[in-house]
Amino acid sequence: MKRWLASLLAPLCVMAHAQDNVTVFGVLDTYLEHVEGTTRLQSGGVSGSRLGFRGSEDLGGGNRAIFMLESGINVDDGTSGQGGLLFGRQAWVGLATRAGDVTLGRHYSPLFFTLVTYGLGGGMGWGNASNYFTDNSVLRVNNAVSYASPSYAGFKFRALAGLGENATQPGANIGNIHSASLQYDSGPFSANAAVETRKTTAANTDRFYALGASYVVGTVKASVLAQARRDDIDAARNDALELGLSIPAGPGTLLLDAGRFRNRSVANAAATALSIRYDYNLSKRSMLYAGAATIRNSARSRFGINGNTGAALAVAAGDDPRSLVLGVRHTF
Repeated sequence: MKRWLASLLAPLCVMAHAQDNVTVFGVLDTYLEHVEGTTRLQSGGVSGSRLGFRGSEDLGGGNRAIFMLESGINVDDGTSGQGGLLFGRQAWVGLATRAGDVTLGRHYSPLFFTLVTYGLGGGMGWGNASNYFTDNSVLRVNNAVSYASPSYAGFKFRALAGLGENATQPGANIGNIHSASLQYDSGPFSANAAVETRKTTAANTDRFYALGASYVVGTVKASVLAQARRDDIDAARNDALELGLSIPAGPGTLLLDAGRFRNRSVANAAATALSIRYDYNLSKRSMLYAGAATIRNSARSRFGINGNTGAALAVAAGDDPRSLVLGVRHTF
């Protein structure tokens, strides 16, 4: 009888041990927005809604096998995010060693980590000026090899190479993406510089730059984020600047944000964004948020107010959208 019980329970014990290193996690974020006379429900205001799986296996000697699968979800209608991709947010596998992590698959670029670190309240969400002014198409990279160094004396280095795998022009490197960043943290001060290149045609390469910094005084955090985009054919040259304050207030945080966009390729296509948001913590995992935002567009610019994944309403050139939101986010 004892042998029979042991043989029955042994596979279950092995499964439980394997599952100790696999974590199921997620975010559900949805918000009610009133903008330009329209009231609508959107998914992904502060954070993109998602369901994910991450795990590791100890290989000994300080080495681990690691993986991440993360699927975007539109809570408002139950569909998949990122254009319907199964694991559109992240999908990678690799090794974590004492010399750093090397992973292969679909990744966030080093440029992305700079933007989210120094943008308002975690960056790339509703009320975040850089969220409106950034080309999001370069923030996730397919067919990529990524390296992240361990932290040493406050410094951390990231590098990524994404293979375009262009079938119509093999060997031309069209679609290839390369990105790198250097992070420094010391007490209340933090700074990061990032660069990314994307080969779009045989005659053109897009280049993206970001520089961010933050400083904590008491409990107040001030941050600045500067961006620039350049190309070889003068079709998309622009600059953006964002300033943010994060101020603890009661059971939550008051977030103030201002940003400016300047188009160097098109005249009269600048924009200024202003926002205020309050994040009210119901618990460690649940939060309510409310805010107001506006963008002042120049005569030939048409920026709208979007959330992390919630899309902006179409804006006519020169119009100035205004948005009021009330949302809820739960993490697990």
